[in-house]
Amino acid sequence: MKHPFAIVALLAIAGLAAVSQLYLPLPLLPLIGRQFGLEPAAAGAALGAFSLAYAVGFLLFGPLSDRLGRKPVMVGGLLALGIVTLLLSQAATPAQLIAGRALQGLATAAFPPAALAYLAESMPARLRLWALAWLSTAFLLAGLVGQIYGGMAGQALGLAWTIALPCPIYLAAAWLLARLPREQRAAAGASLGASYAGLFAVLRKPELRGVYAPALLLMLCFMAFYLGLDRYQGSALRAAGLSPLATRAVAMPGFLMPLAVAVLLPRFGAQRMVSAGLATAAAGLLLASCADGLGLLLLSSVLFVAGVGIGVPSLIARTSALADASWRGQAVSLYTFLMFSGASLGPVLAQTMNGLRASTYFAALAMLMGGALLFSLPRSQSQAAAVKTH
Repeated sequence: MKHPFAIVALLAIAGLAAVSQLYLPLPLLPLIGRQFGLEPAAAGAALGAFSLAYAVGFLLFGPLSDRLGRKPVMVGGLLALGIVTLLLSQAATPAQLIAGRALQGLATAAFPPAALAYLAESMPARLRLWALAWLSTAFLLAGLVGQIYGGMAGQALGLAWTIALPCPIYLAAAWLLARLPREQRAAAGASLGASYAGLFAVLRKPELRGVYAPALLLMLCFMAFYLGLDRYQGSALRAAGLSPLATRAVAMPGFLMPLAVAVLLPRFGAQRMVSAGLATAAAGLLLASCADGLGLLLLSSVLFVAGVGIGVPSLIARTSALADASWRGQAVSLYTFLMFSGASLGPVLAQTMNGLRASTYFAALAMLMGGALLFSLPRSQSQAAAVKTH
């Protein structure tokens, strides 16, 4: 398999299937609670175990892919994910469930940073943005597809089969990825220990800090937005015939925005697209804070998710452009670590703001997103010059 479009399709499908595991248990928490005798909060620990291991795994596998290559890390991660997921489907105790979910998160974390770096290094220049856009779309759609699959399969097949059914996808994707050509990149000259130490050097680069902080805040607000939507407007939405999954599906056009980014980014540059995405997301949150009626509220969700859909691939493109090939895996792994750390912190923020009125809650999220926009702007002449070249 050497055709670029086939490679992108394979990575997108593998990424969609792998990252969906993060969101798959959300509609299954009542079923998990009944099967393992857990309270809802304790059942939610299965989500937290995955998220924590997933975020930490990015710091492990990014430098490892710099040293060993992208392809071995992707293949090994998918093989491990298939095996761990199959074992998890047979979990009989809460401890086995939580440990299995943590191992799932760690195995899944091998794929995103290595896949993003692989496409950045192996795709022809004219296709690179499209490739990153499709992979970003797959990662965003995983949040919707994982919940829809979990809800439908859990009701029809039960928990064990719902968990086990994606395993052949991971194993088949690993076999196909093993046949891909190796990426063209500079040979790694530093030791693995030096590669991990280099993570801290990457954080000291001011232009990358202007990418990382907005990425964390973007996904933090994304998770908190939908938790707030369910909390404040869940009853009204259900009365209108909209389930939580249907409410999220309304924003489907926003999940496809990375494809538009591939068209617009060469013309306007990554930094301008980052600003456009963060500004659009902030506008959506601001509209939600003053929305009077479900129509405007759903429109605000479309606008906000469109901003997320613009921001995520633009931030990835900015990271890849600023990072040298010898430490691109480190840069991308830190980006994904902070992005999904933001997703993990979103529920904490939502719980912290539990006592606020709906308008104040969404206005606070809009302020955070406005802060992310300001932080992403170049703060020196050298950084401004970098914007023109990337």
